[in-house]
Amino acid sequence: MSPPEDVRTAYLGRFDEFEAQIVLELLEDAGIYSYAKHEPTNNDHFAYSPLLESDRGVILVDATKVDEARRVITEELPKHLESIRESMDELERGGGRT
Repeated sequence: MSPPEDVRTAYLGRFDEFEAQIVLELLEDAGIYSYAKHEPTNNDHFAYSPLLESDRGVILVDATKVDEARRVITEELPKHLESIRESMDELERGGGRT
């Protein structure tokens, strides 16, 4: 999702790398502009990595939609994580075999 013109951003929160990717997807699905301050797949500046570590997992969102973004994450993130947990448990029990 590309940023709206002249968008101002606000801090949404810090998430672990796994959750951050899910958060970004949930916000995109909700039509809320967001981005991770330190993209885990961007390795262009590996020499500065120790400096960037403090920004790892920080999500910024359109400042006009920060309350909506918090609501989306509060309601949807636990559901997604539980679904992933259930799928992983099923795979561990061997239920995913064909």
